[in-house]
Amino acid sequence: MTIPIPPVAGTLVIGFFLLSVAIVPLALRRSALPARKKKLLIAAIVVSVAAKMALATLGHNFDLESYQIVSGLMEQGKSVYANTNRYNYGPIWAPMVSGLAWLSKLMGWDAGEGFHVLVAAFLATIDVLIGLALAMAYSHTAAVVFLLAPVGLLISGFHSQFENVAVLCALLAWLIVRGGRPGPAALVVSAGLTGLSLVVKHIMFLFPLWLMFWSPLGKLRYRVLYAGIAYAVFFCSFIPWWEDPASRAGIVNNVFGYNSTYGDSTYGSSLAPMTVSLFLPIRSIDASFQWIPVVRRFKALWMGLMLAAGVALVRRGAHELFLLYLMALYAFTPAMAEQYTAIPLVACAVFHESWASWAFLASGTGLLLMSETNVLGPLHSTIPALVIVGRSYPVVKNLHRSMIVASQICLIALLVIRWRARTGSGEALPIQAKLVRSAALIASGGLYSLLAYAWLAWRKT
Repeated sequence: MTIPIPPVAGTLVIGFFLLSVAIVPLALRRSALPARKKKLLIAAIVVSVAAKMALATLGHNFDLESYQIVSGLMEQGKSVYANTNRYNYGPIWAPMVSGLAWLSKLMGWDAGEGFHVLVAAFLATIDVLIGLALAMAYSHTAAVVFLLAPVGLLISGFHSQFENVAVLCALLAWLIVRGGRPGPAALVVSAGLTGLSLVVKHIMFLFPLWLMFWSPLGKLRYRVLYAGIAYAVFFCSFIPWWEDPASRAGIVNNVFGYNSTYGDSTYGSSLAPMTVSLFLPIRSIDASFQWIPVVRRFKALWMGLMLAAGVALVRRGAHELFLLYLMALYAFTPAMAEQYTAIPLVACAVFHESWASWAFLASGTGLLLMSETNVLGPLHSTIPALVIVGRSYPVVKNLHRSMIVASQICLIALLVIRWRARTGSGEALPIQAKLVRSAALIASGGLYSLLAYAWLAWRKT
């Protein structure tokens, strides 16, 4: 493509920052919040943005290097799908990141942490918009919890993955139809925003299928239309690259056919594959699904589990289907990467009164602090491993694995609580009781993880 994308995208990024600065006072002025709460929200916004930009100065990881590769290809006018396997998303983020790189150079910042700070500023601004949406649609406290939660600070700040961009689009789409029975225009706009979320990052790929069973969206033909529009936006976004054989192969292999690692991997472990491995080798399941094109291996079983969860929640009459989807996606994911902790953050902020939400925020923070790819990563090599019966056990790595499983169990607990409550918090507990339950849940998740790993390790010997 011969269009000078970086300068155009960079100009749009500047416009986005200016528009966001204008949106904040406008949204606060239209809000019904009392003056004291507005001041607290402004303070939370300032602290959130400053903290995320400060964390970005402390170093970077593999993902930022991928952004540099992508921005370099865009600057040269090359296809990111044909020339790298480190871009597994729709075509929106590539010009965004190239625009940020162009703006970084324009400001005289280096291509390392200078570029990183700008990416973090962009993601922090997205978080501000999510916070404003939460304050207006749910509660002031939900917005403050979302903006100041350490999970969000560490992901948007240091890790700088962009799940929050996809979540913002999907959240706005949900708020349009949340009340049920939307008009034709509202339905189309919401479906378009859901499709845009998929183009950014396809974490919401199964949500339109959940909505197929959600009667408040309207008659069946309207629900089918909604899903059709969302998926059409996603698939049609690849049309400009489809005629190029190399780009088409990259899209099929790296986007549609992307399969992350799972089980005992460099990313840590995930609850679902680890539990299945206790009874049946994952490889045998992989072999059973080889006949399915593109979507293969354990991922097919996960998709079936997610769809079953959606149908069960809809039939139960559960409220806030979008928030429940974000929690289920993290709880049942077949593979774990640490940026996934940002996905259910919106839901935990809304359900901040629940002790299970507290438990997730605590275990998710522990997961990130014990990660080798986050802000404290360089310190991990200084912590010696334990030697038990002649075998070496890396302390931090095993604690990291335990916190992954614990955080997923916390969200399963929160899903069960929401299943039982339907409306309201359903938990009239004093703070002390919530803290005790949160600690017990995290400890039980960690213990389960350690016992499961011990069993798997013994079985291999």
